Amino acid sequence: MPSREFDLNLWKVDLQQSADWIDAASAAVLSADERSHWETAHGHVRRRYLVARIALRLARADAVDRPPVSLRLLRNGSGKPLLAGDAAGEPVHFNLARAGDCCVIAVTRAGPVGVDVEHVVALAEVADIVQSRFAVEEAQEIMSLRGEARLRAFFNCWTRKEAYLKARGVGLLAPLEGVVVTVSDDAPAFLSLHDDDPDCWSLFTVPLECHAVGAVALRSAGRPSRTVLEPETLSLNLLGREW
Repeated sequence: MPSREFDLNLWKVDLQQSADWIDAASAAVLSADERSHWETAHGHVRRRYLVARIALRLARADAVDRPPVSLRLLRNGSGKPLLAGDAAGEPVHFNLARAGDCCVIAVTRAGPVGVDVEHVVALAEVADIVQSRFAVEEAQEIMSLRGEARLRAFFNCWTRKEAYLKARGVGLLAPLEGVVVTVSDDAPAFLSLHDDDPDCWSLFTVPLECHAVGAVALRSAGRPSRTVLEPETLSLNLLGREW
C-alpha cells in the first residue's frame, strides 16, 4: 500500500491488458455509459481508456473497501467528481492521468487532488508555448536551458500547472501564467497562485519509468515533508476480491 503519511494513495497502472480481460472486467465493474463511451474506438485508444477506467474503479473501491459497482459519485462546486464517503464520512478525492500506456491514479481523503503525466518528447512549439502561456520567471529559466534539460523543465512546468488546475476542477481553460511553479526536477513548489493561497497546497514529483514526467497537486490541512511520491503498481487482481 502506498504511503499513509498524509493519506494519499498513488498508483501506477499497466494498461497493456488482453482483450478478453478487458471485456470481462468492463462487464463486471463499469457502468453502461462508461462501456459505451468508447465503443466505436479501436485498438490502443479503446484499450487504454477501458483499462484506465477499470483501474480507477478498483482504486476507489479499495479506498472505501466497497465493491466497485456499488460506488456513488458526487460533484463539488466546480463539477469535479468525488466519491461519497464510507462509514468515516469523509469524501474521497481522486484523479487520473494517462500518457500513452503510462497511467497514474491518485486517491485521497486529505483534500482535492490532481495528477498529470506527460511523455518528454521534442516539441517544435516549446518556445512559443513558454513565451505566450507561462509566467515570465518560468519562461526565463526554461529558455536559459538547452536540449533535454529544456524539454524536462518545460514538461515539469506543464505537468505541475495541469495537476493543480485538475485538482481545482478548472482544467486548462484557466490562464496558465497565473499558476507559477518551479521547473527543475527537484524541489517542486508553487511560487504564486493568481487567486489562491500557495501555502494551502503541496506539490510533488512522480518518478516514472516510461520516459515521462509526472506531478501531483494536493490541497490539505497538513503539509507533507516529502516532495517525491513513488507510485506503487495497482493490482488488477482486485477484481477477484471478496468485498
